Amino acid sequence: MTDRGEKKLAAKRSRAADARRANPLDAPKRRRPKQERSKTTVEQILNAAIAILAEGGFEAITMLTIANRAGVSIAAVYSYFPNKHHVLAHLARSHLEERLVLLETEFRQIRSRPDWIDGYCDVLVDLWRLRVGQAGSVALRQAMHASPSLWEIDQEGNRRAAQLVAGLLRDMAGDDDNREVQGRLIAEYVTAALDYAQDAATTDPDAVLRELTKLTRAYLQTLLVAG
Repeated sequence: MTDRGEKKLAAKRSRAADARRANPLDAPKRRRPKQERSKTTVEQILNAAIAILAEGGFEAITMLTIANRAGVSIAAVYSYFPNKHHVLAHLARSHLEERLVLLETEFRQIRSRPDWIDGYCDVLVDLWRLRVGQAGSVALRQAMHASPSLWEIDQEGNRRAAQLVAGLLRDMAGDDDNREVQGRLIAEYVTAALDYAQDAATTDPDAVLRELTKLTRAYLQTLLVAG
């Protein structure tokens, strides 16, 4: 390779490294666990990450602290995840998929109910219970707020939830040019309200849930009348 070619290659590698630093999730993914032993190791890594997050927040988590907490070598951690952002992204996407599955399943059921608005409010309660039951959900969402790359996963979740809500509104309240906007607004304020309810400073999360339910019921009834 000529000196010019080597310089071009070095420049390309430098740009790629800069891009990875700008967005840690651009780092190439590592191997997926296939054997039972490997799956167990990954589970230990993920559980360790959640525990560290809960105790010390986003800044406390590093690949070394994860390895030490999980009782595995740091090489083992790097063999599955290129950096801590990928560890947290895996956890965030796992929580997100559970929530979206809940929405898909319950929306399918309430489509056959004449009192679908009450059904939707029941979904909010079930969504809240799911979030509370997801290990480390509060600490993980705080970490997502601290990282732009992880925050995009949250926004993708809201976009997908908004599509589900918009589809439900079309089926139950009629078609309307604003259904996409309405679906996104609902997805955004529900997420914000549940974040607030889970915040450690919130003294009465049940009160937040009750107010969220009243707000949602009133809004959906307005859309129904307008339709």
